[in-house]
Amino acid sequence: MITKKALKQLPSFAARTYRGGKVLREFLGEKEATDDFYPEDWISSFTEAKNKNYVENEGISRVITDEGELLITDVVSEADFGQKRKESGVLIKLLDSAERLGIQVHPTKEYARKYFGTEYGKTECWYILKKRDENACVYLGFKENVTKEHFAELFKKQDVDGMLECMHKIYVNVGDVILVNGGTPHAIGAGCFLLEIQEPTDYTMRAEKTTVAGDVLTPMQIHYGVGEEAMLDCFDYTPRTIDEIKKCFVLNPKTNNNGTETLVSYEDTTCFKLELVKNACVTLKYEHFTTVVVTENYGILLCGGEKHCLKRGDRFFIPANIEFTLKGAVALICSPPQTEV
Repeated sequence: MITKKALKQLPSFAARTYRGGKVLREFLGEKEATDDFYPEDWISSFTEAKNKNYVENEGISRVITDEGELLITDVVSEADFGQKRKESGVLIKLLDSAERLGIQVHPTKEYARKYFGTEYGKTECWYILKKRDENACVYLGFKENVTKEHFAELFKKQDVDGMLECMHKIYVNVGDVILVNGGTPHAIGAGCFLLEIQEPTDYTMRAEKTTVAGDVLTPMQIHYGVGEEAMLDCFDYTPRTIDEIKKCFVLNPKTNNNGTETLVSYEDTTCFKLELVKNACVTLKYEHFTTVVVTENYGILLCGGEKHCLKRGDRFFIPANIEFTLKGAVALICSPPQTEV
């Protein structure tokens, strides 16, 4: 099926090992939202969630069509991706943490190719939409005095406080853009609501064997069968000062002439691009597909001869080479990798 119009997507919640989701559901318009273990909403997702309790198609997005609600995998064709792509190459999430996520790392492309047989690692980027309190923070990168041997010893002892102390603690603000390359040790702190754009895998190597909530993780949840030594090899042990961390990973938006701001460019990473439209009227057309996520205000999307009235939380898959116009809303425009895989 080749689509010629914007495809509106429905929420697609995925189970995780941490609690959250209340702020996310309020963002989507739910009035009596609560936290649970479904704190992530996956957008333009062709990727299944890798959970201990497997659920078929969990995480894969659903779209609204003339035939009803269908999986995005059953609707979108290669021609819709554009640039002769055979797959989307990207995954977008809304993520809401009521508690700190575990200390973790995601594979680089090289690591993923070696151990998992995939061409995708999991470089990701966080755009902070809201925080629950002033102390919302993230942990990112190893400090100057950390070595692999020291961190491995803390891991074997399961000294969580010691492992956290190895990383830089960065307090976040709304609008912050933080790029997390594959291999970078990190943990999202409690109270962060963000949009995450990433490579389309669900591989997370975990340094904590027990979740913050007290659940014991299985070996597969910790290292996906590669073993603890290979899991520790996934971390980048480059020592950095806090200033070096911010220079490497905290990005500065760039204002463009077409009414958009570039939050993440292909110069920052070839894995994806992220742009922002603020209350402007912009007409755009890309050689690749895009995903539009409305984050504030009401507005209008014109695409394929159709008019969509927008509200916060709406998300649309826009096929390649299709012109679309955004009016009034604040929206994020998410793009796939710069080159095909």
